[in-house]
Amino acid sequence: MSVRQRFTPQRDGLLLGRFEPIEAYLLRLATTQLLEMLDFGTTDPHLAASDGVFGRLLPDAYRDDDEAAAEFRRFTATGLLERKAQNAQIVLDSLGASEPDTATLDSEDRQPVMVMVSVDPDAVQAWLRSLTDLRLTLADRLQISSDGVVHLATEDTPFLRELYEWLGMLQEELVYAIDV
Repeated sequence: MSVRQRFTPQRDGLLLGRFEPIEAYLLRLATTQLLEMLDFGTTDPHLAASDGVFGRLLPDAYRDDDEAAAEFRRFTATGLLERKAQNAQIVLDSLGASEPDTATLDSEDRQPVMVMVSVDPDAVQAWLRSLTDLRLTLADRLQISSDGVVHLATEDTPFLRELYEWLGMLQEELVYAIDV
């Protein structure tokens, strides 16, 4: 059994990514939602502070000093959220704006046409950071504790858990591709 290598380094320094149409669609959708959430966090930092996901995305710099942690967050949160949004935008730009037709098949072998993505060396870190942010967001939504146990029990839990694990696999594949 051969394992598909999703990202392959090219001679010009780019990484070539290959995604099933539905994978590209899901990654684009999740990244768009991350961008919207980050925008919400920068426009209303007080309301965002009440959302636990921002606690995972922007952990306290001073765990034993609430006052110092709040002061640090006051001066850094907006800039950090803006950089996270820039990273997510780089991922979206790499994926392209068009949504692939998931029913498109190669005429010869009737296989889905792969969505090809070029990731330049400068964008790799943005991809890795955005994949981390997506996983942190899902971990909060799934109520995953530090021991890895999912505490959310809804009808969406299985899908969200699979998405969380797929994003981790994608991140690992990207790390392996740049470590060649």
